[in-house]
Amino acid sequence: MKKDTVDQLNDFLMTPPSDRGWRGKPQVVCADGFTLSIQASRHHYCSPRQDVGPWTSVEVGFPSAAEPLLFEFVEYETDNTDWTQSVYPYTPIEAVAAVVDLHGGADWEALKDSIRNPS
Repeated sequence: MKKDTVDQLNDFLMTPPSDRGWRGKPQVVCADGFTLSIQASRHHYCSPRQDVGPWTSVEVGFPSAAEPLLFEFVEYETDNTDWTQSVYPYTPIEAVAAVVDLHGGADWEALKDSIRNPS
């Protein structure tokens, strides 16, 4: 049975690094080239705010293009908000999954491999 994107996101975020030091997860690259940072740990704006998921909300940051599905979650909005230089705290994981799916999905296995075996 194929895992849905929410399950894939949680699996990706729970992938332990190859060393014992703390590391953020690599940028997620979608099939159409859209990128974004998706993080969850005790150091990030997520729920639950711990190192082990599953998570119901995650921290998103620095998408490669303005993504309207994320706008309502931006940390600080001004008349001059640069959506690509913003953080989106406590973004529901279902909304993040919808963004990834909208952009063609991600190669979750390759992302997990890059965490386990950084170059």
